[in-house]
Amino acid sequence: MAVMGGRRILYFSKNFSYPLGGVRIIHHHVAILARHGCDAYVLLRQEEPQRFFDSTVPSLIAGRNFVVRPTDIFVVPEPWGDVLQSLSRTSARRVVFCQNHFYMPHGLGSAPDYASHGVSTIFCCGEVIAAYVRDTFGIPEVPVVHNAIDLTLFQPAPKRRQIAFMPRKMRKEAEFIKMTFQRRHPAFASLPWIPIEMMPEARVAELLGESSIFLSLSRMEGVGLPPLEAMACGCLVIGFTGGGGGEYASPINGYWCQPDDFVGCADALARACAIFDSDPVEYELRRASAAATAGQYSLARLEHELLRFWRSEVAK
Repeated sequence: MAVMGGRRILYFSKNFSYPLGGVRIIHHHVAILARHGCDAYVLLRQEEPQRFFDSTVPSLIAGRNFVVRPTDIFVVPEPWGDVLQSLSRTSARRVVFCQNHFYMPHGLGSAPDYASHGVSTIFCCGEVIAAYVRDTFGIPEVPVVHNAIDLTLFQPAPKRRQIAFMPRKMRKEAEFIKMTFQRRHPAFASLPWIPIEMMPEARVAELLGESSIFLSLSRMEGVGLPPLEAMACGCLVIGFTGGGGGEYASPINGYWCQPDDFVGCADALARACAIFDSDPVEYELRRASAAATAGQYSLARLEHELLRFWRSEVAK
């Protein structure tokens, strides 16, 4: 891919104090573009270490020494309305990369739409998000560059009888589900519950790889990477799609529960535990379906879609 006539592609981001899938995806985008000869960077709001991902990508700091070029293309996360307002004083092109439609009100503020902020294009990381943007804002064309996971990292390992979960978005709900599960299904009450939080990506992959069950606590998600990572690691996935996960959820690749059906979720966990313990045919059917689903979310597909998007965008 050509260097795009010297135009910089600058993805605004921030190294948060906790691991965030959206940051990982931005790193993937910039790494791919840079590898193909593009002048692409992660543009950090402030200088701070990146502690959770094994990722080195070209980066710049949006400090007082940063100079905006008229030919720059800024890629702004959908909630960052303050950045869009600050860029309105420049002639640089503004593009919104929407990874979670539930966060769009934070970016819009009192503005009726992103066009009011001078945004020329909105592209998304998932089908549910794109459908929402099209239907709600009347934008006929919303490109999708699908999310991806590193399938060389997230792989099955010898399994332990344990339930892995990421409690950050549904901490109280997780406590309720665990208590309900243990009281209603005493045969599985002694199973270890493995919380996954504040860990490097490699350690997350290790724990998912060795876990037999993954409780999905997705809530208000644009796509939701943890269930896909768990599928790739050979876990039986039980829980919630968070909305955006409906893009990949099916009756055979997981036990998907209705929102707020926490008792039903506890019972589904018990069914999954019983299958893992004593129904190898059903387990293999579900594991294979989950692995096939996760396999669709490859970095190769992301690369193909990303390059196609940017070739079209830069040509405008």
